[in-house]
Amino acid sequence: MGESRRFDRRPRVVLVSMVVFFLLAGIARLYRLNAPGLLIDRDYTSAILARSFYFEHTGSVEEWRREIAHATKLNQPILEPPVTEFLASLIYRVVDGEHVWIARLLTSSFWLIGGVFVYKIAERVISTEAAVFGTAYYLFAPLSILLSRSFQPGSLMMMTFLMSLFGVIRYYEEPSDFRLLTTACLSGLTLLHRPLVLFPLLGAFTALTLNQEDGWKRVIDRRFLIFIAVSLFPAVLYYGYGVLVAGFLRWKIETSFRPYLLLRWEFWKGWLDLAVYAVGYTALIGALIGASMLAKGLPRALVIGLGIGYVAFGLMFTMHIHTHGYYHAMLIPITAISFGPLVTLIANRSRQTSDRWYWWLPVVGALVLAMLFSFRQVRGRLSSHVFESAETAREIGEIVNHSAEVVHLAPYYGLPLQYYGELTGAYWPRRITYWLYRRPDERELSVAQRLDALSFSPEYFVITNFDEFDKHHTDLKDFLIENCVLVAESDQYLIYRVD
Repeated sequence: MGESRRFDRRPRVVLVSMVVFFLLAGIARLYRLNAPGLLIDRDYTSAILARSFYFEHTGSVEEWRREIAHATKLNQPILEPPVTEFLASLIYRVVDGEHVWIARLLTSSFWLIGGVFVYKIAERVISTEAAVFGTAYYLFAPLSILLSRSFQPGSLMMMTFLMSLFGVIRYYEEPSDFRLLTTACLSGLTLLHRPLVLFPLLGAFTALTLNQEDGWKRVIDRRFLIFIAVSLFPAVLYYGYGVLVAGFLRWKIETSFRPYLLLRWEFWKGWLDLAVYAVGYTALIGALIGASMLAKGLPRALVIGLGIGYVAFGLMFTMHIHTHGYYHAMLIPITAISFGPLVTLIANRSRQTSDRWYWWLPVVGALVLAMLFSFRQVRGRLSSHVFESAETAREIGEIVNHSAEVVHLAPYYGLPLQYYGELTGAYWPRRITYWLYRRPDERELSVAQRLDALSFSPEYFVITNFDEFDKHHTDLKDFLIENCVLVAESDQYLIYRVD
């Protein structure tokens, strides 16, 4: 699909460039590999699950550790199937040890493999130049580095999403039942693992269907319906059961879709701010301009379908699209593909000024500067002290005898505390302090009501987030002083025993 360009006549230059890009991208993700990245809570949720899977199949840990790991896993909210976490636990078994940095190498690898398919997609629908620069952007965007080195399911989702998208393109280039079924099955696994890319993926497939002759008739033909059915079946089975039957995922729907936010200016501003945060002003503007320059047919239909899918996703996940930056991860490959025509135009104009080999040096210089700027941003966002130290958490764990009945008020929902302290229980619900996040019918709960809502009788209360405790939980402070015994105190924590 891509036009013939100078890069097409220099395959070795392309190969060397891509090898260098992927090597540098891998090195960038090695920086402070032991430190959690952007998604501290998701990072430690996955670490908790992987530890439990690992402990279940190794005899080299004490029984109390196995039991508390299992109890901690059961206290985590059930979301998507824990594929990444289970794969990490298998690696733990191979190396005979629990090392979260290995899991981060795994997720980084998933993201880099996704870059191969960004290249293939951009090359087929636009040009080789667009593929080279689009892939470089996908690999080195600050959010790309931060997300990919985080131990959570997003990297595997991104890899399979891009593989599915490439399969969709190949199917429409050369339709066959085999390609239809393989692509549909891969899409089904993608949506089962993490359905956040549901709308962009099905949007792209639908747009390419409508782009064909008699497109409106094709959306009800056998092949279209087979793709939709096979793609949705695993996810509908799992998530439908979790929402409608077992109920363990009902909270996610109630939390994610808040239609009243659509009428609030803060919602739209937050959405735009996080979209810019995800891809950058320059890249976003370049993507919008590039999308308007796309050739009619498959390239334009593909990007329109992806764009409409992204917007539909935001309208469904109203709570997260304006508060959670990583919910915009899909915008990174969409942007990388969309600004391709603009890159191609700039490359052609640069060649017109000189036909010598060094015409591309200014472009390479700009890429190097962009990479350095990205590294600088990533380094600034990787804080070295994001929660109480692991040593402090272990000290707390020993004081409470690694209890499974601990109520904690700690940063990041107490997940780092639970992981390093090897204790579990429940996070003390955060008060609703910002009016935008309060549902119209939502009311604050008293201390007694919150205690009644717990599934166990607390043995200990652990406080490490003093800022939250002092500003927003004076009612809890009064309750602890009147009804509990202070058993340990330091600059990092307060520990109360419930008598």
